[in-house]
Amino acid sequence: MCTASSLAVLVSGCSSTGGNSASQSRPDSVSAGITAAATPSAGTASATPNKPLPADAEKVARAFTTAYAQHNAADGGDKSYAEAGARAARYATGELVEVLAQQRPGQEAPWNALRSEKAVQTAAIQSVVIPDGAPAVTSSSALVRVGYTLTTKPQTGPARKSGEQLALRLERTSGGWRVIALPWA
Repeated sequence: MCTASSLAVLVSGCSSTGGNSASQSRPDSVSAGITAAATPSAGTASATPNKPLPADAEKVARAFTTAYAQHNAADGGDKSYAEAGARAARYATGELVEVLAQQRPGQEAPWNALRSEKAVQTAAIQSVVIPDGAPAVTSSSALVRVGYTLTTKPQTGPARKSGEQLALRLERTSGGWRVIALPWA
């Protein structure tokens, strides 16, 4: 089981490998002000016990996480972590869209470390699950945890891998399922 001493670590990724994932994953993650206790919108249907996650919601969770977690700090690549946030915003809605692309001061040092290595980070999704104790999935709302392996490949030297996870609150919109928050950020 992965433990974190701060909520930001939970959302930015918690290494199951015991490595220093703080230097390998996105710092200062965002939530757009939605708390873990936030209830689904008023238009949701009643939850069915053990209702599985809809395939289209899982597809969005996977796409969002991949876009959010992957970075290219090599020459000609991303200029900051915010570029990955902007890519992930295609799968988001509401306040989160604006927040994702913002550059935050706490990101500068970790980004500079990636940049000095000219590293490329890739994410391989391992699982999309409903966390224990999470509200049941409804026809319009779901809370999921996406587990992934983050591989950091510096321009020179060996690649590093770490087990990471990201919690997502999804809501069905007129445009399909979208991420509305990163709970526990």
